[in-house]
Amino acid sequence: MKWYMMVSLLFLFYCIACQDGEKVDSKAADESDPATIEGIPVEGLVVKSKSMYKNISLSGMLDPKHSVDILAEVSGKIVKINKKLGDFVSTTDILAIIDDKIPLSNYKQAKSQVLSAENNLNITKLNLISDEELYQSGDISKLEYENSVLAVKTAEANHLSALATLSSMEKTYEDTRIKSPIMGLISRKYIDLGTMVNPNSPLYRVVDISQLKIEVGIPQEMISRIRPGTKANIVISALAKDKFEGYVRFISPQADENTGSFTVEIFVNNTKDGRIKAGMTARVEIIMSNENNQIVIPDHALITKNDSSFVYKISDDIAKMIPVQIRDSYETQISIEDGLTIGDTIVVVGMENLKNGSAVWIELLNE
Repeated sequence: MKWYMMVSLLFLFYCIACQDGEKVDSKAADESDPATIEGIPVEGLVVKSKSMYKNISLSGMLDPKHSVDILAEVSGKIVKINKKLGDFVSTTDILAIIDDKIPLSNYKQAKSQVLSAENNLNITKLNLISDEELYQSGDISKLEYENSVLAVKTAEANHLSALATLSSMEKTYEDTRIKSPIMGLISRKYIDLGTMVNPNSPLYRVVDISQLKIEVGIPQEMISRIRPGTKANIVISALAKDKFEGYVRFISPQADENTGSFTVEIFVNNTKDGRIKAGMTARVEIIMSNENNQIVIPDHALITKNDSSFVYKISDDIAKMIPVQIRDSYETQISIEDGLTIGDTIVVVGMENLKNGSAVWIELLNE
């Protein structure tokens, strides 16, 4: 019986010791809880300077890089056609020929007149040399010598006139050979074999679609963020909404009088197989950025009260609510004009648990 009482007492002492140990452990756990000792856990962000990117979406039509309507410069009948719709042409290719019988005859006659004028000029120069020697020796009068000088000048004038006529006749003859001033594809053909044409009659249209351009209007408040070379994403619905990369090549120095917007030309390179066609419609996203680096914070760090904006700034483990002035915003980015400086640490997660002057400890710091 005694041994039974001794065992019972030992068991009672053991239970009391365990309860005291649990209290000690619980107290130690409370003392090691950072929320109790160091403050409220938050996620912080170190403020840095960077550019805030902003896209503007516009629509437009794709135009060829160059487009030219080739017009007739002489009258006549089309006697030969070498190029048809869709053909690629260079600046040396002859697209068509206008009847050249009369222009060729006039050209040959002008060449003969130049040859005759050259011969006459050479003869008068030889006569002048001879008359100069005779004049020096006193065998001819000064009047006869002056006549020889005048004959040379007249021959030179006739020679220049013949050369001018030859140049005109040569151009008229060459104008019977229809050529393109640019390399490209024939997109329009207005003539057939036997067509009678007059000066300024349309013959062909040639387009260069190695590059294409889109003209869009940019509002005045955004034009300062765009520069030649600014990138643009282009989506063409006719090509299964494929995306292409383009760039700004030209910005008008003057706003449109009616809309107040500035015309911007965006260029895009065509594919190797020329899938992009002039006249297709496209959606353009111009990737804009602020001119200078500035303080940008995520929008979820912002607190709005009474139409004013605030953030929690951490200093010496204390979160203080400070007012900030917003410069610009786009999607999830907020540009700060005043209130923060580079290197400040702000709260970006956990603001709902804070009051002005709350003690905090940074659980996660984004730098």
